Amino acid sequence: MNLGTLPAFITGFYLLTQLASIIAYIKFTNLKCENYDKSFLNFRKCDLKALSRNKVALTVDVQIFQLPIRNFSVNLDVYRKANGYRPFLFNITTNFCEFFKNRKRLPFGKLIMDAVELYSNLNHSCPFNVRCHVLKLVCFSFYNNSYNFKHDLIVKDLVLQNEQLQSLPAPTGEYLLRITAAFYNVWKFKVHAYIQIVEE
Repeated sequence: MNLGTLPAFITGFYLLTQLASIIAYIKFTNLKCENYDKSFLNFRKCDLKALSRNKVALTVDVQIFQLPIRNFSVNLDVYRKANGYRPFLFNITTNFCEFFKNRKRLPFGKLIMDAVELYSNLNHSCPFNVRCHVLKLVCFSFYNNSYNFKHDLIVKDLVLQNEQLQSLPAPTGEYLLRITAAFYNVWKFKVHAYIQIVEE
């Protein structure tokens, strides 16, 4: 870094830290799920639940019919509302199996997964092959025959926290996080999560 860019870097860093400190809340406002291949998967649940005025929980339950999953790719892109939704900062496509081996190579992906994995069974690398009990998200091995549960990818009661924005340069406003998933290089589903960031 040369001396001319140092003041700009310091100013930008200061503005980002100040931005994170004025956020009052971040919450989901809408959720849409699209299934492109009903023979491969089924959305058993795709909804939001209001817990309070500024707190909304997201639940997505995707039943997979063809296991195990050894090839799983994801595209994450973010849009900000300004006369319609416009692309904003991030559009990343990655092999999800490789991403789990080294999360630090994609900081935005790591930020999303750090928020999601506490509420999800997406917590290990491929092959993905589990049976899950949805009520408390207790996951069992596919080979454990003592339980008879469906094969699901689950995110249950995910609530966004203000602390999750500390390292994200996102001003207040309305956003769309679009997640598109491919199995074996064929797009299978898309989730649109609409998010609102409000300052005090």
